Amino acid sequence: MTESPVGGTPALIVVDVQQGSSDSTGPMHSGSGSVEGGRGAIIECINEVVEGARAADLPIVWGKELHRPDFADYGAEYESCEPEHGLYGTAAERLDDRLAVDEADMRPAEYLVEKRRYNFFHRTDLEHLLRTYDVDTVILVGFMTNICVHYTAHGAHERDYAFRVVEEGCGAPTDELHELGLECLRYLQPRGVRSLPSVLDALDDYEGNPVVRRVKETGTVHPDTGPVSAPE
Repeated sequence: MTESPVGGTPALIVVDVQQGSSDSTGPMHSGSGSVEGGRGAIIECINEVVEGARAADLPIVWGKELHRPDFADYGAEYESCEPEHGLYGTAAERLDDRLAVDEADMRPAEYLVEKRRYNFFHRTDLEHLLRTYDVDTVILVGFMTNICVHYTAHGAHERDYAFRVVEEGCGAPTDELHELGLECLRYLQPRGVRSLPSVLDALDDYEGNPVVRRVKETGTVHPDTGPVSAPE
């Protein structure tokens, strides 16, 4: 593994920046973080990372936690202190409209992935995407520092990925929970929490993922498609 603020071969994961999350105080409040200005300011930082990742030819995965309205897939989240959240048929189906993304017209090498649990890796196709692009490090931004960002970082760690959480690009219900989340992340991987300027500078220096460049140029991961014939 490398000490770089973005790792060796990075991908950007945007965690649960959905509509319907509160900008004000409350159980799902997500505006407490390392920058002043609440959730809107955090999203501005996320957009800076997104634009840096695009310019550096990184794969980008946009994530949403969503649940069926009858709670059939809610599982142990019933035991959580959170109110019901992420239900189909609510505003949570859509990404926050302050994000620099158009869900109806995703850019090349950018993907939407739905999840049912805090950990983005749990029973999703995230790892398939990361393997396609030979990723060894996930850059994490989003909500919440102490919950879904933390558990996704833990999922990456268990699968032998390095992670880099952008401190200014994540938020929690309170300053205390944000700081506790960062403390737990630093314990898990001491190089795993990085500042926004350091990440942006490293992205400026990154040479780019060749598979991302191929997708941007040709529209596909593989230049040749179709049936494969056995050698004669």
